[in-house]
Amino acid sequence: MTRFSDAPPIRCFLSYARQDDVVMDFVAPFATALRHYAYADRGRSLEIFLDREAIGWGDLVQPTLRSAVRGTTVLIPVLTRRYFDRPYCREELFLFYNQAFVDGVRGLLLPVVLLGADHLTEHNPDLAVQLVVERQHRSVREAWIEGPSSPAWRRTMLALASELVDNVEAAERTLLAPPVPPEVDVPALLARFSRDVEVVIDSCSSVVADFQALLGVDQAALAPAAVRLRDAGRTFERQAFETDRALRSAGVPSAARFSELDDLVPGVEALLTSTHRLEASDVPIRRTMTVFREGLTALRSGLRVVESWAEWPNPGQ
Repeated sequence: MTRFSDAPPIRCFLSYARQDDVVMDFVAPFATALRHYAYADRGRSLEIFLDREAIGWGDLVQPTLRSAVRGTTVLIPVLTRRYFDRPYCREELFLFYNQAFVDGVRGLLLPVVLLGADHLTEHNPDLAVQLVVERQHRSVREAWIEGPSSPAWRRTMLALASELVDNVEAAERTLLAPPVPPEVDVPALLARFSRDVEVVIDSCSSVVADFQALLGVDQAALAPAAVRLRDAGRTFERQAFETDRALRSAGVPSAARFSELDDLVPGVEALLTSTHRLEASDVPIRRTMTVFREGLTALRSGLRVVESWAEWPNPGQ
């Protein structure tokens, strides 16, 4: 029988918005406490990575991510409202979730909420929020407020460390007999996604044209266009997410390129930049552009998912 001290360390990757940690100084004491309590209480050592370039996480490609999940690497997103605004954070969440879903080990995704819990409701249409809510996130807000020397901190870290070890040990058992992947018609899948790309490009191009025509002329008429952009962005993000999961399930690398997407996001970003001065002096336009930004965030993160496919090795390589 393997002794706990002989077991390899559990690899944990912390995903967080760096600007949050500059102010809140949460990540280092969190990692230290989690590492200590996991070993002191459960006899399992943790190897915690704070830098997204570590363990090749900056690539987030199929072979790297698959081996990380099957090696029972844990992803711990440290959530605030800012986290959901960062396309690279959303990408990490989406791609890890998809690979863990395919391998039947979603327990390796362990979201913790630092701030912004009111944003996390089952009625929020944001795809990233929906995944976090599904995973039954854990709050560390009160522990952080009380500080690392408080009883609240110790209780929270001890419970989280225990849950992490439980989830990893359950995943280790599952991965002894991983689920059989379903049959996936990859060419048909990519052809369907190509049509989805055409639709989102047409939709966003139409919105950009409307904005350029109306900006500075009829501010009230901008709101419907902003909603159209948000809806198109969210739809595209979900389509990219679901296509990524199907490709991972098939285990077939994709050489697909969607170069027509390259100019989409920069064009929308340029339009957003042009409104900064107007937003500073006009509350209604500011609210409209908040909706616009939600669409842009979804477009960016969906595009990052698609761009990750370009890093997969081509078939036969």
